[in-house]
Amino acid sequence: MIVVTDMKLLVNILFVCFITISPPLQAENIQQLYETEVAINNKPQKNDKVLAVQQALKIVLSRILVGHHILQNEDIQTVLSNAEHYVTETQYSLTETVTNHHRLMRVLFNEQLLIDTLRSLNLGIWNEIRPKTLLWLVIDSPKKAPQLFDANTMYTLNEALLDASTEKKLPILFPIQDLNEHQQLSVNDVLSASSDHLLSTSSRYNMVSILAGKITQKNDCWVAEWTFHFDGKIKQWSDTCQPLKGIALAGLRGVYDVLSRYYAATPESTEINTMIIKINHLKNKTKKMYLINYLESLPIVKTATWIGISQGYDKYRVFFQGSQADLENLFLNGSTLKRKPFIPVGKNEVFYQLFSK
Repeated sequence: MIVVTDMKLLVNILFVCFITISPPLQAENIQQLYETEVAINNKPQKNDKVLAVQQALKIVLSRILVGHHILQNEDIQTVLSNAEHYVTETQYSLTETVTNHHRLMRVLFNEQLLIDTLRSLNLGIWNEIRPKTLLWLVIDSPKKAPQLFDANTMYTLNEALLDASTEKKLPILFPIQDLNEHQQLSVNDVLSASSDHLLSTSSRYNMVSILAGKITQKNDCWVAEWTFHFDGKIKQWSDTCQPLKGIALAGLRGVYDVLSRYYAATPESTEINTMIIKINHLKNKTKKMYLINYLESLPIVKTATWIGISQGYDKYRVFFQGSQADLENLFLNGSTLKRKPFIPVGKNEVFYQLFSK
């Protein structure tokens, strides 16, 4: 059950407090998943706003749904045709864009209404807890030898990558590129067909998601080749001639396609299941509130309730739609709960540890 209230804002604040004292993070709690900005005519007519809201909803749906061509789905086309029905708030910027004919419009959608609609269509939904992706990038331009991307000097590309990260709501991390890394890793290592050296150097970041790419300038556009390392598997793809922002977005679309299929809750069954989660006793009421709200924020969870203490463990009963594997994959995705190994479990009963002091 996803509740859009001030309490959820409090939960997000508490989440930040918890992750600052947790082990090295592989995931982030993504903010503003259901809002975006789109360009609109400076003096918009009614149809201009309708089209802009539809474009905004396309962006939002493309960052929460599973499937490369999901926006062509007939049911999703119906949702898009009624995009204004899901709008909670719109707000225009006070300044025009560089074209002097447009300004930006921020669109906030009703999360609960959208989730309920998508669930009724039996579509997979990826929630806001998402792993970071470590990005190794080689830049090849006509006037310079191939070099590793440097956010401090390559401002235009840095902006394009950050914009793509914001649009897809995929957190990215650039390598530090300190002296140690420069001594260990070369451009050729990033481009090599053998990934052992790249993965070995990347191990210092403790990331589960690693993207290596090469983008090459071709006259007035760019082409790219990508290699994505995740879950012990490798996916490769290439992108044809596009502007720099398009190439950056295409790279992260490929990452999203893999991660969303792995982590999203896919309600293959309408059956409601229950599971008992046992966690070391939490004396702090704030932590208990945080945990319950975290559980109920997960896309497939209906309710989560504290039901008592047993042998030093707090017990929570969780009702959810889907399989136990679906629910536990959501836990594995985040940094909030960690499975406790070597503890015998009963039927529909699991032991977890809450990351905290």
